[in-house]
Amino acid sequence: MFALFCIVVFASSGRVLPAAGRLMPGQPHAVPTNGTKVLAAARFAVFEFNRVNAEEQFEIVNITSAKIQVVAGINYILEVQLGSRTCRRNGTRTLWEPCDLSSKRLQCKFVVTEIPWKDSRELTTKKCRSPA
Repeated sequence: MFALFCIVVFASSGRVLPAAGRLMPGQPHAVPTNGTKVLAAARFAVFEFNRVNAEEQFEIVNITSAKIQVVAGINYILEVQLGSRTCRRNGTRTLWEPCDLSSKRLQCKFVVTEIPWKDSRELTTKKCRSPA
């Protein structure tokens, strides 16, 4: 009877402990910064960042941190160091050619929300600052 009481109390508390090695949905967890999906999310974030930033264009220097969070889709939570390009969009170079990086850097936090079953991806957070 006591065991049944403990089970009922534990179940009604709303807390379920994850099994060893498993993560709870909604909890961000670290993933390798060089993973294929992380790199794709980072490239997408920088593309969207550059699309609205007409004065200056940036590219990825380093992905310093990557986490994923399973929600109603997947959030890629990225800390990315960006470097400013020294070539211009409307000059003789195209966006597909390599450009030299200037010494200007930004440290950015991007959150890319992907909903695979809708084939949808959106940059939901972009916060950038000059590194200290």
